[in-house]
Amino acid sequence: MDTLIFGGLLATLIAMYRESSRTVVLAAWWVLLLAVALLTAYHVTGGPALTLSY
Repeated sequence: MDTLIFGGLLATLIAMYRESSRTVVLAAWWVLLLAVALLTAYHVTGGPALTLSY
């Protein structure tokens, strides 16, 4: 999950560095935000157990 998030941030940063159009940067940002929301929802609802096991 972290790798996908950091990859998306890197892609957005590269788009800004290369001075791509505003539309491309915003699209990359919204795709990243959607991916983070979906991955978080997956981990909270059905992913690895969030409880401590003793």
